[in-house]
Amino acid sequence: MSEAGFKAYIKRNNILVKLAFFVFILSFVYSIYHIIDNVLYGLDLIKELYFYSGIFGLLFLFLSLFFALFKSKYTKNYPRILGIFCGIWIFIHFFVYFVLSKNFNVFKLLQDITQRVFEASGFIAFVLIFLMFLSSFKKFKKLSKIRKLGYLCLLLASYHYFLSAKVPMFWEYLVLILAIFFFVFRYTKRYFFGGDEGN
Repeated sequence: MSEAGFKAYIKRNNILVKLAFFVFILSFVYSIYHIIDNVLYGLDLIKELYFYSGIFGLLFLFLSLFFALFKSKYTKNYPRILGIFCGIWIFIHFFVYFVLSKNFNVFKLLQDITQRVFEASGFIAFVLIFLMFLSSFKKFKKLSKIRKLGYLCLLLASYHYFLSAKVPMFWEYLVLILAIFFFVFRYTKRYFFGGDEGN
C-alpha cells in the first residue's frame, strides 16, 4: 500500500470510528428523550430504563457480531468498538435490574435465574457479554477465546428479548430469527466458505 493509500485508509477508518461513536451517543439521547417523555405521561421509570438499555445493548451486540461475521479491512475495528458500546448498555441494563428492581438482593437474583428461563437467559448472556467486554482490553487478553461464544450469547440475549413480551410480535420474532441465522451461519460458514476461527 502506498503512503497516500495508507493515509486514505487511516482517514476513512477514523471517520468510521467517529460514526460508530456518534451512533452510540445518539442512542443515549434517544433513550433519555423517550424515557423523560414516557415518565411524564405516568409510565414506570424503572421499566423504561430497563427497556431502552436492553434494546440498545442488543442492537450494539448485533452490530458488533455483524461486522465480525462479514469482515472488511475498513471496519475491522468495529466489532471491538461496538462490543464496548454494547457492554456499557448491558451494564446499565443489569444495574437497573439488580439494583433498582431487586434492591441488591443476591438471594432474589439467584432465585429468579434458577426458576425462570427469562431471567436465566438474560443472566447467562450478561456474564458472557461481561467477559467479552473485559477481553477487549489488553490486561484481559487471555479471555479473548470467550469471543467464540459471542453468537451463542446473541442467541440467548435475543431469546431473552423474545420472552420479555407477553405476546411476541413482529420485532420479537424478527430478532430471534436473525439471531438464529447469525448463530447457524457463524458456526457453519467455515465448512461452506472456508471461514476462519475468529470471532
